[in-house]
Amino acid sequence: MPETHISIHDLNVYYSGNHALKNISVEIPRKQITAIIGPSGCGKSTMLKCMNRLIDLTDGVRYTGKIQIDNEDIFDKKTDLIDIRKKLGLLAQKPTPLPMSIYENVAYGPRIHGMKKKSILDEKVQKCLITAGLWDEVKDRLDSPASRLSIGQQQRLCLARGLAVEPEIILCDEPTSALDPVSSQHIEEQLLKLRDDYTIVIVTHNIHQAIRLADYVIHLYLGEMVEHGPADEVFENPKDERTRAYINGTFLADVKIDKVINTKGNQCPYNFVYAKQALHDMKTGETLKIIVDDPTAVTEVPRGMEADGHEVLNVKQTNKTDWEIVIKKKK
Repeated sequence: MPETHISIHDLNVYYSGNHALKNISVEIPRKQITAIIGPSGCGKSTMLKCMNRLIDLTDGVRYTGKIQIDNEDIFDKKTDLIDIRKKLGLLAQKPTPLPMSIYENVAYGPRIHGMKKKSILDEKVQKCLITAGLWDEVKDRLDSPASRLSIGQQQRLCLARGLAVEPEIILCDEPTSALDPVSSQHIEEQLLKLRDDYTIVIVTHNIHQAIRLADYVIHLYLGEMVEHGPADEVFENPKDERTRAYINGTFLADVKIDKVINTKGNQCPYNFVYAKQALHDMKTGETLKIIVDDPTAVTEVPRGMEADGHEVLNVKQTNKTDWEIVIKKKK
């Protein structure tokens, strides 16, 4: 039985009265990859934000329960948020390199925490770039602006920057959704290597990515935890029919689709605009299926729909490039 690194007990999160996470209790194993899966709007990213207390930065949020990391309650008022966030590196959906050189991006965190000697910083930068799988590509241009790197390289740079402050845990929020397949493969390969030394928690819409990476799985739906357990057990023999349906991509087999729009070839925000126009002409309670091939739309369209008061029923990948987003008109 793997050692527990993160313990979550009766976690509830409310956004301005909306019950986003409902009585979540689960133990996340140390030095394994835990995948949080489920359709858009089910609470995956909210759960991740609770772990590093970034949830505190959201207006109108309220949470109850307990999260323990190394047996320390991170919700305790005496907890040092700087120490907590140093333990948890974050790899976000979109790469966000700092407006400085490749070298300074990686050295930034160690400098803040008091590392000044250049020889030690040089060693740290090289080690982190090697670990992130980027050193051979950038070693001759460390003084170049990070903005000149490709999107995939920028994401690996952000991974190196996170590793430079020596976290225990790496949180990944859809880390490959904005990347091309080759860059996505690079990130996945690095995460598989890193799990020997770090506890990794990844939020992903991509069930195939979860199958490739996960040692442990948490399935959320409408804010509730449907099922959790070792990945081979959950994927090969799920206990809950909702998990089986989500894995097989048949989650909405019994839902009537009233209208379908194909927005392939368009980028956000146009996908959202077209979906909004389609919903305007539909009746309350009817369902709209939106077909997209823009990775950004996979998360941004559902978020926009929820902000407008509609319900996201499902987000499903149908092939290597295409996704289906199903929305129920609520008003």
